[in-house]
Amino acid sequence: MIDPAKVAFWVPPEIKAFKRKLFDRIGAGIKAHGGLVLYDDFTQLERLPGNIIPVVGCSPYLRPLVSEWRARGRRWIYWDRAFVRRVFATDLPPGINGGYYRVCVDNFQMTKIKQVSDERWRLMDTPVWDWIKTGKHIVIAEPSLTYQKFHGIEGWTERTVAEMKKCTDRPMVFRDKEMQRSGRKLHEDLKGAHCLVTHGSNAAVEAVIMGCPVYVDETSAASLVGHTDLSKIESPIYPERQPWLNSLAHSQWNEAEMCNGRMWRMIE
Repeated sequence: MIDPAKVAFWVPPEIKAFKRKLFDRIGAGIKAHGGLVLYDDFTQLERLPGNIIPVVGCSPYLRPLVSEWRARGRRWIYWDRAFVRRVFATDLPPGINGGYYRVCVDNFQMTKIKQVSDERWRLMDTPVWDWIKTGKHIVIAEPSLTYQKFHGIEGWTERTVAEMKKCTDRPMVFRDKEMQRSGRKLHEDLKGAHCLVTHGSNAAVEAVIMGCPVYVDETSAASLVGHTDLSKIESPIYPERQPWLNSLAHSQWNEAEMCNGRMWRMIE
């Protein structure tokens, strides 16, 4: 459990109007429980007392600061669109009434499988496909420029392709996050795929749910059910997914839960 009166929610500058409204609503919920809301100037985060936990999203401004927090063991919280039932940019059933958002303590994504019930997962009402074990090509989900800057992985695609070519001659299909919005759906690229390779894109989580093995960075939630070693590109794994799915559902929350205090009572 985390005391919402001990958190500071940061609203970044230069965000689109609909996002600003979302941030304002969630911020209002945090303020109602005694927490702080910080607008625009990220240097406010640097001046927070040590007993206050910063709550931040994906912004290149924050890369050095998050690195510092990690180095000195300061607690922080990251939030972003959910693993499943997100509002848009998904090939799984979308969320409604605002959808869900992932909330992770001291990490960008879920890092372990917890022993939790399947109750929240069943609420997601998301079909899980059988594993594909006879695929041919490799799908590469490229990280956006913003993501690359935030995580300090500029040039990820070029390095990854060079590494893969040492281990496989399979054909490669490239996609970026905008393709999902423009009409080329992830499941179309995954049809007949041997695996999907990405850094930490949520495409990996969706691929696992749609039965496609994945190769990802160790920071990805999908690393818990996939490989992180590209030298094993010809040997994908097909683990039992239900405990992982249950944990995913316990790592994400809808807007009402973020505002009414339920989320804070359940995360740790």
